[in-house]
This record gives sequence, C-alpha cells and structure tokens, in this order.
Amino acid sequence: MELVGFIIVFLVCMGIAKAINAMRGRLTVNGAGIYLGLAALFVAWNVSLAWGAGLPPYELGYAFGRNVGPALIVGAVAAYYFFSFRTEKAHQRHVQKLRQARAEADAERGA
Repeated sequence: MELVGFIIVFLVCMGIAKAINAMRGRLTVNGAGIYLGLAALFVAWNVSLAWGAGLPPYELGYAFGRNVGPALIVGAVAAYYFFSFRTEKAHQRHVQKLRQARAEADAERGA
C-alpha cells in the first residue's frame, strides 16, 4: 500500500512539472528531481527515527525495508526520468543554438 502512495506522489510531481513546463514553453522544472528530493528527505527522516528508536538489528532491518523500500523502488524509476529530462534539455539547448546560428547566417547573407 505504501508503494501506491509513493507512485501517486511521483505522478503528482511529474504532473506539476509538466504543467509548469507547458506554461513556460520550454523545459524548466524536472518533476523527477522534485520527487528524488522529497524521497531523500523521507528516507533521511525514517533512518533517523529508526536509529533513534534503538531497535534490535532484525527489527531495524524490517523497519528500513518496510518504510524505505517503496521509496527506493519508485526512486529508481524517478532516476531514469531525471536523467532523461537532462538529456532532453541538453538536446533542446543544442537545437536552440543551431537555430540561432542559422538565423544569424541568414541575416548576414540578406544584409
């Protein structure tokens, strides 16, 4: 059940980023990066709580697996989309530079 919650948070982050990027007309916000930041905070919070509880090793491992495992599973998918976004953004910059160079060359020929 926790896995479903993390998937919903991931999809909400991606949806918000998609809406912002659509309004701006270019790639600006990385939704997967937002999720990875939130997941890192959640994992750090859970690790600190588990260490502070003084649980025996077996119960400590169970707490980590139950609380942190689903966040890391969805985090693996988010990492893929994070790097995919970076590649897409780099491609967008490259295309923009090529278009700008072509426009400058056309302006010099026309002048």
